[in-house]
Amino acid sequence: MTTNTIYKFFADYVYKHTGITYKEADYYRLDSRFNTLIGHFNLNDVNELYSLYNKEITKDMHTFLIDLCTNNETYFFRDMKPFQAFAKEGLEYVTNELKPPLGVNIWSCACSTGQEPLTIYMSADHFGKFDLKKISLDASDISTEALDKAKAGIYSGLDVQRGLPTPLLLKYFDKDEDNWKVKSGIFPTPNFFELNLLTDNFPINKYHIVFCRNVLIYQEMENKKKILEKIYDAMVPGGLLFFGAGESMIGMKLDFESIQLGKAHCYQKKK
Repeated sequence: MTTNTIYKFFADYVYKHTGITYKEADYYRLDSRFNTLIGHFNLNDVNELYSLYNKEITKDMHTFLIDLCTNNETYFFRDMKPFQAFAKEGLEYVTNELKPPLGVNIWSCACSTGQEPLTIYMSADHFGKFDLKKISLDASDISTEALDKAKAGIYSGLDVQRGLPTPLLLKYFDKDEDNWKVKSGIFPTPNFFELNLLTDNFPINKYHIVFCRNVLIYQEMENKKKILEKIYDAMVPGGLLFFGAGESMIGMKLDFESIQLGKAHCYQKKK
């Protein structure tokens, strides 16, 4: 039986490096991660796993643990309204009001396995009829495993059934045996990179539009504040920030204002 000492050791490590909280009532969620780690390192039980990690944590050990404990739940067009609002009203606003000289800089700051950045491209093209060459898209995530899938652009039948309308599937993807692959050359290649939202540095005054959706719900208030302060600094004045459903600025004292954009709402960095 796993002891609280072992649970707490791994929960504290994950929290320190990601801000993701496993409270004592949630320790059971670590069990499946432990089993995967035990198998990966060819160990006998969780006590050997604890002994291994309690001695010296190599880069590979760190990466594998963080990949396992990061929630990469995602799907295409996760809530359609914000993407339609971004494509129809958001891009028009940025183009006409902010007048970016070199194109629109967009950041998917927790892109997971790539469905969100692809949804951004599809929305801009399909709903907004926007020239994708005028978009510079950064896509970051803490999980290297998720980023590898995002870069490959290959999705299972189950992946594409979750949120992706059939006409858009056929328009933007080719069948690749049992999977679906993004059509070659149909989108510019996003700039994928590994980033820890809690501990790493962000660009300053760069982004016109930021998608930070279904990320901050896993953070405690103090860490949420740290991340949002850095996102604020990364955005240009007047830039737009899209959250996931149920996420808000409640408790935050940042110079954003909530605005209605089409049939969705988002936050605008005050000019």
